[in-house]
Amino acid sequence: MNEQRFEACAAIEPGEFELGLDGSRVQLVRVVLTDAGPLTRDDGSMYRRRDVVCSLRPAEARELGLRLFELAHEARTARL
Repeated sequence: MNEQRFEACAAIEPGEFELGLDGSRVQLVRVVLTDAGPLTRDDGSMYRRRDVVCSLRPAEARELGLRLFELAHEARTARL
């Protein structure tokens, strides 16, 4: 099952970290996919969906950021 959210944001949440093998703390980057408000059903009623949250290690966040940058560049230069 696929679901779609309409906005994405990233932040660093104080205290959200992972312990390394050596006991050091590694700050995580939180990525949130959200609708940023209620949605409307076909019958006109409103509803909300829960945000999708993923915490990434710094290397994973950099890799995702680079891939998003590459795709944005491709999209900008694509001929429709």
